[in-house]
Amino acid sequence: MALEYWLRGDIPPGPLKAIVLTDIKKVAEILRRNKNSSIILLSSQITKLEEIINEKVVEKFVVIANAINSDIITSDSKTIRILDSLGFRRYKIIFPLEMIQKLLRNPPKCESLVILAGFRYAYGWLLLNSLKHYRSTIRTLSLDPYAQPNATWTLASSPLQIWIKNISPNRNT
Repeated sequence: MALEYWLRGDIPPGPLKAIVLTDIKKVAEILRRNKNSSIILLSSQITKLEEIINEKVVEKFVVIANAINSDIITSDSKTIRILDSLGFRRYKIIFPLEMIQKLLRNPPKCESLVILAGFRYAYGWLLLNSLKHYRSTIRTLSLDPYAQPNATWTLASSPLQIWIKNISPNRNT
C-alpha cells in the first residue's frame, strides 16, 4: 500500500500522484541517475527553516548541487548572500514561477529533473502541478519536509530534525 498524506482535493483529477520516498537511499539513487541534468529551485522558506532548526540548510543543498553538478535557481536575497559567502557561483537569480514558465515554453535540452525545496506548500503545489500536466517529460523531486502530491517523487512528511538528517549529503550522495 502506498503512503499518501494528502487529501483528495490536493490532487487534480487524473492518475498521476507522487511516489513517496521513505528510503533515503532511493533519493540518492535518483540524484545520481540525474547527475549533470538537473536544477535545484530554492525558495525563501529555506532560510526560515535554517532559523527554526539552527542548521545550515542552504549549505547542504550546495553540497548536493556540487555532487550532482547542478545549478541552483533562487530569487531570495538571504539565500543569495549565503551562496556568495560559500563561494558557490553556479546560481541564477530567477523567480521560481518564471523558471517554470521557461521550462514549459522551451523544453530543456538537458534538465530532466527539477528539485524543489523551501517553498510554501501551496506555491510548491502550483509549480509542481504545472510541470506535471504541461511538461510531463520533466521529472520533479520535492525535498521539502512535507510531502508534495504533484511531484514525481517526494519525501515523506517528517519532523524537521529527521528531515535535516535525511537531506544531509553524507547520508545520500
